[in-house]
Amino acid sequence: MEPKSTQSSRATRSSLACLPCRSRHLKCDGKRPCCDRCSGTKNQCTYAQSRRGGLSRAALEERRQRLAEISKNRHVNHKNSATVIFRQSQDDLAPSQLDFPQEHPIFNLGAIATGDSFLQVMDTVPPVNIETDPLVDSYYKKFHICHPFVLPKHHLETLHQDPRRQQEFLPLIAAIRLVGNIYKERELSHPLKEHLEASISQAVASDPIIVQCRLLYSMALFWYEEKVDAKSQMDMANKLAIELQMFHCEFAVTQGADDLVLRESWRRTWWMLYIIEAYYAGTLGTMNFQVINIDATVELPCDEADYESGNIPASKTLHEFDCREFDPRDIHFSSFGYLIGAVQCAASAISATPTVVTAEDSTYIMQAADASLDGWLRLLPPDRKQVMNAAGEVDELMFQAHLVIHVSTIGLHRPLSALKFNAIESESSCAREPPIDTPISDSVNIHTIRVKRAIEAQIQLLALPVRQFHHTPFTTCMVSEGTLALLSDCSFLLKGRELAIARDQIRMTIGCLKTLGEFWPRTARNVEEIQKIAQCVLGLACGGNNFNSPGLSDTPSLGYWDSSTSDFSNNDIEMRQILGDMDLRSLDLCGWDNIN
Repeated sequence: MEPKSTQSSRATRSSLACLPCRSRHLKCDGKRPCCDRCSGTKNQCTYAQSRRGGLSRAALEERRQRLAEISKNRHVNHKNSATVIFRQSQDDLAPSQLDFPQEHPIFNLGAIATGDSFLQVMDTVPPVNIETDPLVDSYYKKFHICHPFVLPKHHLETLHQDPRRQQEFLPLIAAIRLVGNIYKERELSHPLKEHLEASISQAVASDPIIVQCRLLYSMALFWYEEKVDAKSQMDMANKLAIELQMFHCEFAVTQGADDLVLRESWRRTWWMLYIIEAYYAGTLGTMNFQVINIDATVELPCDEADYESGNIPASKTLHEFDCREFDPRDIHFSSFGYLIGAVQCAASAISATPTVVTAEDSTYIMQAADASLDGWLRLLPPDRKQVMNAAGEVDELMFQAHLVIHVSTIGLHRPLSALKFNAIESESSCAREPPIDTPISDSVNIHTIRVKRAIEAQIQLLALPVRQFHHTPFTTCMVSEGTLALLSDCSFLLKGRELAIARDQIRMTIGCLKTLGEFWPRTARNVEEIQKIAQCVLGLACGGNNFNSPGLSDTPSLGYWDSSTSDFSNNDIEMRQILGDMDLRSLDLCGWDNIN
């Protein structure tokens, strides 16, 4: 669980800190041109540009009014009457409230990052031909398959050809290009961020396409370590979606009119908000489910092939999915539908489990939580149990769904299992707060086997024969949770050949995460954390460069351990090279500040 701090303390540190200190979540004295910390470590000390552009409050207010008037005049004929009926306020529905400052005006009309007018920013970006644009193409090849909620590329191209609608799609195309650039250039482009912010500032505030833009922007920011901005974007996306009542089935019909593909896109947008909110909760260790708790009537998404082809079939409902075990018919549900069901099961099981698990909770977890998760697995039809098809193509949404079920099982059962928590696990930004002296229940073996089976299932997913590990960055913490449990298994239970096999599995999981880390800095940071944890837990190194560190002599090696000589084999040298040559002398087991 993330440590909480007041808004004032966070705001002070954030506003004064240099970029190197902010990225490592360290206190900074804010001295210019170089802070004391960077001076001592000889790091290059740089500061973020002011978002005010050097203007006074009065000047900023004047600019806001002027730009608001320009935006109003520019969009006076915008077709937005269909959204008005969905603007009814619901007092019982509020956007997600996580542990972040709630006032964070990213899209302040007077606060474009460089201080230039957003109209000037817009003028510096040439018109985009989305049919040939390499960034748009990169987005659809790399990211859309992981989170397919915006329009398919060919359908977006068709609608964009209408001159009357080109202005409407400017913000969405800007968001698409920003994400596409991450995969093409491996960076979060500052000019593209400015262009996206300017595009959203000019758009009609109630346009539902802004929900899609903010959701995309939030995901990109989060995995580039800009967590506060990311959550602000997610909150604004949730708020607008709730105001528009996007969760009602009528919304997609009204907004999509006779365009069935557009209707499907709006349905997918709501359900992607639902899924990403759960992913954020799981990644950050919070249980604030606001969108998930809304009683939605919007139908479930169709198969990906149907969405891409435009042949949208009759929609299924969540009620039909939840009652599928009682229907004698063999009703077909999409992979998207099964992912929604997996998130629903996981959220239900985890929300109903006490924060502090005791031995008395053992029976409940086995009878209630397990029933929900096992029910999802056992009701899978044959074509959904296989994540990879005969052509070697991976169903990305089913891949995510299986990971959600397995990581939830690990999280529920590990506190009551024999796979103990190591203090060094707090090094991981994905780790949850370990239980405090949980008594061993009579069913400890059942809980242990549950965790081990879930780890095995996760390993099978990661070992699928694909050319490159390419999945959503949100798989980072799912994989990490399983890896931490596997490390505990190596430390406390596995021996001999089983320990050697686990060594190969940990090597593979680190390799998978490294591949994701090539594009997403937050994942790359998590890889370094797992490497440090593995070296300490498995006795490869801890507190220095000596493999056989004091206090860890009873911890088995990840390589082959020769009990007769108490020496490490050459396999351990190889494993150290795999995990990385890391200086662990700076590792502070007691004073680690686990700010994610």
